[in-house]
Amino acid sequence: MATKHSSPSPQIPVRIKGHTKCLYHKDNEVVLLCQDCGLLICTTCSITTHKTHIDSFQEILKNTNDKKITLLDFMNKTESIEIPKLKNEIKSARKEISTCESNYQKLSIDIKKQRDQCKLYLDKITEDYLAICNKMEKGTTDLLQIHITKLEDRLDTLVKLSSECKQTLQTGTAVHVYDSVSEIQDMDLNIPQTPNIDMAEITPCNDRQSHLERAMGKMQTATDHLQAGLARSGHSKQCPVVRPKQSKSTETGQTSTGAVLYKLCDSPTVISQFQCKDEITSICPTSTGCAWLCHFKTNTVKLINNKGKFFSNKPKVIQKIQHYSNIRHISLDPTTGRLWFCCRDERTICEVSTSSTPVTRFTTEGYPRSLCVTRDGLVVVGTAGTQGYKVVMYTADGQVLQTATVEGSGMGLVLSITQCGITSNIAVVSSKLISGDSSDLNNYRRHIIVYNPTLQPLVHYRGEGIQAREAITPEKFGPVSVVYDRKGNIVITDWTRNTIELISGAGKYIITLHTNKGTQGPVGIQKDDVLWSNLMLDTGEWELKLLKYYSD
Repeated sequence: MATKHSSPSPQIPVRIKGHTKCLYHKDNEVVLLCQDCGLLICTTCSITTHKTHIDSFQEILKNTNDKKITLLDFMNKTESIEIPKLKNEIKSARKEISTCESNYQKLSIDIKKQRDQCKLYLDKITEDYLAICNKMEKGTTDLLQIHITKLEDRLDTLVKLSSECKQTLQTGTAVHVYDSVSEIQDMDLNIPQTPNIDMAEITPCNDRQSHLERAMGKMQTATDHLQAGLARSGHSKQCPVVRPKQSKSTETGQTSTGAVLYKLCDSPTVISQFQCKDEITSICPTSTGCAWLCHFKTNTVKLINNKGKFFSNKPKVIQKIQHYSNIRHISLDPTTGRLWFCCRDERTICEVSTSSTPVTRFTTEGYPRSLCVTRDGLVVVGTAGTQGYKVVMYTADGQVLQTATVEGSGMGLVLSITQCGITSNIAVVSSKLISGDSSDLNNYRRHIIVYNPTLQPLVHYRGEGIQAREAITPEKFGPVSVVYDRKGNIVITDWTRNTIELISGAGKYIITLHTNKGTQGPVGIQKDDVLWSNLMLDTGEWELKLLKYYSD
């Protein structure tokens, strides 16, 4: 037996709505319903092509009353429910249009108002700068004019004195000669130096766009549904490029659309390894494949290569910087490549100039424990304190721009700071003393905090999702060092479990990259995602390993 709505022939002609004649037997009226096929047929059809469906036949007239009831139910439901519902929906949508237009008009007014405010601030800043220029110009001119007047007075005096000496030599007595010599011996014949005039300078901002966008304010939109609607209606030939949201972290780093962003190695590849005499407290790889190493107990920072000396397993020291105070942490300016460091006891932030001489740029209110120089040339400093600790964003000359209080009370410190090259977000390691001896690292509770570029907290990560033999609780998660890689993921060294972990920028666990038998020290990362890792061997000696964990 054929299934319902199937046809005995490959193709079925379409019967016109309301037509009473059979499509196959033109002179016959349709009188039966073949329920198996869902077709109206005549008596000839019932004994020919549809004869095997005889059990499903039903007279049309007997079925009419049931169909009329169905039509009546549909009509009543449509007129009483569906049509009023659609009318209300249309009315509501039209009202939404009015509200939408009003809201966007208000939004446009607010945007223009903010623009005008920014213009006013720019005009005020310009006016202040020009006033300073005019004031300095007048002050400089007056100072130089006073210098010229003094020089002219001295010139007149010397001309007059020279003439008197000439007259004394010709006609003067011995007394005149004595007096003249006494007079010139008491004179200061050195010409006064021109005043040192330091010209005012303005350093143009290299990232005007981001600063202006920040001044205007962040505009948030949710346009996925609009783009989909435009695509369906054919009104948009080209949609803006939208970065897809990342799905749950996997070892292939796939997006929700299935696009592969990156692929991890089965296990990190060791590119190079060599001995390291001291336990390192921070590592800053350079763009040339070398790295700056800091060990605060020695007050020394060293620049080493990544290959070691000839016939030796020790790296070659290219440059060494000795400072009079302990250097707690180092950072490289991503734009200039210059080294910056912080000194806790002196509360100073220093930059190593081109002459390899550290220059103090500014002092901090709190005790600096870590720092990071951003792509915009700002200096983010993490402090230590007995009554709370903070993350503070400074300009290069020490003006405070933003402050985030990590903990408002109790002893603690910010151990490490890093900035993402994609989002400009800032990740830090917060370490708070729970109880007991502050020199015992086991007495601290640590976690990762991710801030946006204006130090608004976005993510708190306490080891969630890490795959281990036993559950990872906040007490068993001990990060000491963080760095962003070029994929926007965060590499974490865990001092408690001696591991290197990889999490996404949104704080989702990805994978444990490495587990060490001895102590796991800090890490640094090169621009090509080569990881410098400081770790202790089974022998108790320290070593540096260069690891690659992405598969190109």
